[in-house]
Amino acid sequence: MNIFSKSCGFLFCMIFSYGTASAQKDSVAIKKMLDEAYGFEVSAPQKALKIYRNTYNSSIKDKYWIGAFKALLYSGLVHNDRGNYDSAIYYFQKSKPFAVKASNQRGIGQVYVNSANSYQFKGDYETATKYYLKGIPVFEKLKDSNAVSQSYQNLTGLYANIKNYKLEEFYLKKAIQYSRSSDKEQLGLLYGDFGLFYARNDKFKEALSYFKKTEALSLQDSSKVLSFFSNRNLGEYYRLTKKSEIAIPYYEKALGLTVALNDAFQKSDLLYTLSGLYLNEKDYKKAFFYGQESLNLAKNINAREVVYRSQRRLSVILNALHQPQKAFTLLEQSYTLRDTVFDENHIKQISLMQTQFETEKKDKAIANQRAQLKKNEVELIKRKTTIACAIATAIALALLSLGIWLFFRQSQKLKNKEILALQQQQEITKLEALIDGEEKERRRIAQELHDGINGDLSAIKFRILGIDESNLSADDKENLTTTVEMIDQSCAQVRNISHNLMPASIIDFGLVETVQQYCSKISQSHPLELDFQYFGNPATLPKKSETVIYRIIQELINNIIKHSRATTALVQMNFHENELFITVEDNGVGFDVKNARNGLGLKNIESRIQLLKAGLEIDSSNKGTSFQINIDLNSIQK
Repeated sequence: MNIFSKSCGFLFCMIFSYGTASAQKDSVAIKKMLDEAYGFEVSAPQKALKIYRNTYNSSIKDKYWIGAFKALLYSGLVHNDRGNYDSAIYYFQKSKPFAVKASNQRGIGQVYVNSANSYQFKGDYETATKYYLKGIPVFEKLKDSNAVSQSYQNLTGLYANIKNYKLEEFYLKKAIQYSRSSDKEQLGLLYGDFGLFYARNDKFKEALSYFKKTEALSLQDSSKVLSFFSNRNLGEYYRLTKKSEIAIPYYEKALGLTVALNDAFQKSDLLYTLSGLYLNEKDYKKAFFYGQESLNLAKNINAREVVYRSQRRLSVILNALHQPQKAFTLLEQSYTLRDTVFDENHIKQISLMQTQFETEKKDKAIANQRAQLKKNEVELIKRKTTIACAIATAIALALLSLGIWLFFRQSQKLKNKEILALQQQQEITKLEALIDGEEKERRRIAQELHDGINGDLSAIKFRILGIDESNLSADDKENLTTTVEMIDQSCAQVRNISHNLMPASIIDFGLVETVQQYCSKISQSHPLELDFQYFGNPATLPKKSETVIYRIIQELINNIIKHSRATTALVQMNFHENELFITVEDNGVGFDVKNARNGLGLKNIESRIQLLKAGLEIDSSNKGTSFQINIDLNSIQK
């Protein structure tokens, strides 16, 4: 009984193993009935459900809780395979009390994860996340690495659907960390998931590498599951690289394999994708056929997200077929469904649950450590008490000596800390004074350039313009015009130098706008293609701190222009909660970081970063250089 995800690959069902230890052993009759039902799941699902029903009734009669649990769990999986997700959830939830009665923790974990799978297929991502984050700790406690890996892999599909690629990558790495190298099918599916992740992020070379790994494993393992995903993934690769004519055969081969795999959800999603590929080829007849098939099947299995996407796709096709009224009706229906599937509050709730899950894991680990420390402390007290009965006086003297020694040692530590703090404060004060002096000198020079030299140049220009040209020759007039143009250029250069020395826009517009203007000017006046990006809501900082940050960025860009031989560069500012992350990178020739730290330019940058109490990471190679600066905004005095 296998379930497939449209976004990542494979959603693993948690199936109870007969070899699992439990409080009760399977009776021969019940085991025989379960085996018989399993044999009919694909060919005659209704017959399988009937046998499972009889198995459940017999188990209840004999108070055989494991048998009742398995019959209900397997019934849910049959409904899940058929796309009857509400029925599947009903049976999963109904099976849980019997797993509890049988004291079977593995069964409880299976209920949570299988319920999460059904909710994910329904498009109820918030509830799905809740159940995944309930099931995973159960398997972690049981040290069932394979089940943990499969559960994390299922969770990556959910985060891919809501386009949270950061968490998708995080859980993919978790899944492969727990996976067993001997399980070629699961490993192949994980490789496929990594390939899809890279493809969605436009890293097609890496994506193709992982897809080829899946293909190789599918040939070794003769697995229809891997064969299906190998074809589907390669089709997706060629679709994303705009090669529809190559993608279509792969998708059609994958579509043929869905019959053997008995997966309605995956079939509806493949039909949707084929509709889009034929739309790209302007074969509207086939595009409409596959789109309508996808919509009908998705409605039958209540796959709301596929219904939403199919309605949107058919709206575009009908519009191309000059049926605007039908197109508009489908578009309206899709907007109504979209609010249900992709509600922003639901997505926020999913992120919150994930954060709570990670926090609870950390709190639990801390609690376990404290409990162990407490246990060790109790044992230590017992040993000390036993010894104290024989040598009480010696212990008292030892404790007194130890107390005096600790007191003086602690006093010395505090004094050393005070001295270190004072030295650090003195160093910061020196840096502040040095940078303040430098900024004052910059302002003075900028003012003199603006009011002095610029004013003199303007006066010279007006004197020249006042010359009577009537008595001048043609060459003299041309020289006069050239002289005026040179004066204008000199004035512009003086203004640029003055602005770089002390940009007024920091006071008027703030840090982000000033950096953006600076990057724009650099791009216009130099062959370097400089891109500026910022994310988040810019925080309000003291102007002195904003000036220091601006000088750091300015110095880094100047170094790129002077030394890197780069053609492109990026300045990125990311305001997140109480931190500011700054990235400055280029595609230049790089430099030796260790030797460069002795240079004046890098020392100036590090001094300013030290003043901000910020962190700096430098990564440089012959393919480029990256500076990563992390500023704790709480440490900047407001």
